[in-house]
Amino acid sequence: MIGAGMLLVSCAKEDSNDVNQDKIWTEYELFYNQNDDKTHAIARFRFGGPTGTLLELSDSTGASVTFDGTVMPYNSWWGAHHLEFAGNVTTGTFLYTNTNGTQYTNSVPSGAESVAFPIGFDTIVKSQSETFAWAGTAIAANQHIALFVGSWTWGDDALFYTDALGATNLVMGVNAKSNLALGTATVYMDRVVKNASINGTPEGGIIRYKYRPTNAQVEVVP
Repeated sequence: MIGAGMLLVSCAKEDSNDVNQDKIWTEYELFYNQNDDKTHAIARFRFGGPTGTLLELSDSTGASVTFDGTVMPYNSWWGAHHLEFAGNVTTGTFLYTNTNGTQYTNSVPSGAESVAFPIGFDTIVKSQSETFAWAGTAIAANQHIALFVGSWTWGDDALFYTDALGATNLVMGVNAKSNLALGTATVYMDRVVKNASINGTPEGGIIRYKYRPTNAQVEVVP
């Protein structure tokens, strides 16, 4: 999801040692952000499912997670175990060891692709539906593209999404644009390839690669 990578706050968490190890849901992500030319490796653990309590892995009981062999420390800003790298990293492997010593290995899914805003994309007309055609290849299996339009005012935003196989554009409808404030807005776009069949606990989880091109600044007009 695009919003989760945009608004990062410190969240309450528990120690992974305090919960049933088979009830830990895992989320792995390799996220390249062209805005700062960094790749973020993220491993997030929750108790009971994707909306459950955040967990920090307990070093004292042997729990840990690595990315390509490097231990990932917990970062409160991300609400996850986190590493960052220069440039665009598209491959790698996460290794999670729980407090029971059980290990789960997951590699970033293949199919990582870039995307860009089309030349001349500088205006959004609030009162009209518009077709947004990104610069890049059509959507392949297990991919989606999300477009988020936001401003400094909370709630004055819009989210557009498509995972239609073979799609080269998405429609920005007037209902979705109804909350947009007139004036300057920032547009974020993410292209994601995701795998929901991971090596993990019975609770499950996901692993994905996400590419975010340089944000676009647009003018929202009536």
